[in-house]
Amino acid sequence: MAYMAVYIVMPKLGLTMKEGTLTKWLKKVGDRVAKGEEVAEVSTEKITNVVESPADGILGKILVSEGAVVPVATPIGIILAEGEKLPVEDEAGPANTSSSTVAVQASELETPEVEKNQEKFVKATPLARKIAKENNVDLSLIAGTGPGGRITEEDVRKYIENRMNVKKESPAVVEEITGSVKKVPMDNMRRVIAERMKNSWNSAPHVTENIKVDVTELVKFREELNKFADEKFTYTDLIAKACVLALKRNPVINWSIEGEYIIQHEKINLGIAVALENGLIVPVIKDAGSKSLTEISKMIKDLSARARENRLSPEEIKDGTFTITNLGMYGIDSFTPIINPPESAILGVNTIYKEPAVVGDSITIRQVMMLSLSFDHRLIDGATAAKFLMDLKRILENPAALAL
Repeated sequence: MAYMAVYIVMPKLGLTMKEGTLTKWLKKVGDRVAKGEEVAEVSTEKITNVVESPADGILGKILVSEGAVVPVATPIGIILAEGEKLPVEDEAGPANTSSSTVAVQASELETPEVEKNQEKFVKATPLARKIAKENNVDLSLIAGTGPGGRITEEDVRKYIENRMNVKKESPAVVEEITGSVKKVPMDNMRRVIAERMKNSWNSAPHVTENIKVDVTELVKFREELNKFADEKFTYTDLIAKACVLALKRNPVINWSIEGEYIIQHEKINLGIAVALENGLIVPVIKDAGSKSLTEISKMIKDLSARARENRLSPEEIKDGTFTITNLGMYGIDSFTPIINPPESAILGVNTIYKEPAVVGDSITIRQVMMLSLSFDHRLIDGATAAKFLMDLKRILENPAALAL
């Protein structure tokens, strides 16, 4: 009886995904797996997803080590049928997996006996066979793209290239430099954050404007709302709704630059930065301009909770047009947030504190907060940003409009 190995491949988790990191194997070589069972974790764009087994069988071979970055559709493992046996380990397998090939005895699965040493016939062009032989490549590990699944020269060359990328891009194990200093590779999330922040800072001339807002009435407004609300409103909820109203009055803040073009977004897709244990992620409330304060509040809570549980989909962190990042809970008075590309502005929210103020002829204690707006000066002028902040200030100081 002949068998055909079933490949587990790096999935395409979003329209723009080109590569992913294999962060963890959930099964080891020799484990039985059912179709649809989770076998590995992969991450991309700061999101971690699980890979499900494409078939029932045995995890017969691991082709990609944990930590390796590989292109979409690259085989990362092989599912064997009962009794199926792969050739001896080749260079594509991880160096630290000495037993990444396994033969499954039919008797173990309580199925009829099968011939163990039967060879599989692999359809391949003569040139593909020649290149495979020269590079010590096992053709049975390659998925053919030619007519009838025939393996072509291009299939073999792509396999060899991907194999080299796996070796080249696999992070090193923690490297001890001295007795007290260690050098460790960035995980995928930190790598994406670092790349985006560097690109943002290098491509967009950042300017930050700060404005002080008297939030005494906002504090009272929130307290009154929460007396009757099933789920409590946060200051982030209120500021998010206020930003939506201010962005409607100042649409340029919601636009972006793409090459030599200005993209005039009609919808407000509001990003809310969420701090995670190992980084930051920005889930997006799509079309926030059409949503009420209650709807925005519920979506922020839902997206934030699922972000911390690593349950967001790639689509839920895409297409933002304006971002809010709140450090007020850490006691920060003012900071310079970096724009979340390809957006053109980001609002930093700071801590609420008390200070004396003159109201009429009296000195009284008021609650105030600084807001910090960073913007791309290529698109947004200083006066335009200032007008947005003034409108935002007026809304927050007269919060009744937020309930509309």
